[in-house]
Amino acid sequence: MALISEVAERIYEIKPEGKELENFPLCTVYLIADDNTALVETGCSVQVPDILEALGKLGYDIRKLSYIIPTHVHPDHAGGAGLLARQLPQTKVVAHSRAVKVLADPSTLERLMQGFKQVFGDDARERFGEMLPIAEERFLLVEDGGSIPLGGRDLKVIHTPGHDPNHLCFLDTKSRGLFCGDALGGYFSEAEVTIPSIAPGSDPFLILQSIDKLRELDPAIVFFSHGGTTWEVAKIMRKFADNARQCADIVLKALKVGEDREEIANSLGDVLVKGSTLTKEDYLASSPYFISVTVEGYRQYFKKKMI
Repeated sequence: MALISEVAERIYEIKPEGKELENFPLCTVYLIADDNTALVETGCSVQVPDILEALGKLGYDIRKLSYIIPTHVHPDHAGGAGLLARQLPQTKVVAHSRAVKVLADPSTLERLMQGFKQVFGDDARERFGEMLPIAEERFLLVEDGGSIPLGGRDLKVIHTPGHDPNHLCFLDTKSRGLFCGDALGGYFSEAEVTIPSIAPGSDPFLILQSIDKLRELDPAIVFFSHGGTTWEVAKIMRKFADNARQCADIVLKALKVGEDREEIANSLGDVLVKGSTLTKEDYLASSPYFISVTVEGYRQYFKKKMI
């Protein structure tokens, strides 16, 4: 089951039902219904049946879908792209040119799934599904500054490395809404909780540059892939930028004095619960991936720089 709501004109949020922090790997998906229809994100492949059901409830013929648009290659965002592409042979998959080699290569996808398993447990493959390769001819290649015409609106392409080198965001010219993927991080408005964008393999300084780049676009709405839709754009984007700077400083200083991962997580928690309705203890307890994703992402980056 999925929760469906129209969050801007002809933009529909398809959200896993009961989405809480512990379900963080499940992704919010967005349908843009225009002359050409587009699905931004696919989530894990286990979400595909819910996506198809939601589109049916909305009255859209999935066979006429024009574009599948994962913001980047991670399994929680592009995990279902291969499965959907096999069911929809006429639909193009939008990706950065360098991301195509990842999504088309079975051995690279297997490495991604192994990393997902390390973070989310040995049963991650069973819980979230496989990643299927996509034939290279199925892709529409896009670069920074490009545009995807949908009819009454275009999607402007913004390359936002940091969380992932080939991460893309998309700005809808009609609503001025920004599909941010993981470039900012996650935001759960119910608890006013932000989740950092950092993960193993991320670059915290490129994350900051990408956040600043997105802030300059001055979007009217932000469509989060982990969380949902918010109209408090200036406030939320400022918070993400401030948190990213503070967290990077905290981890670097902690590593220099030899703090372990749990101590670092505790310090980061103090920053990330500010303005939230959660206590630090609740935040850390409800985010079992926090140490293995956020803290380890910072640790790996700074350890390399300190060697």
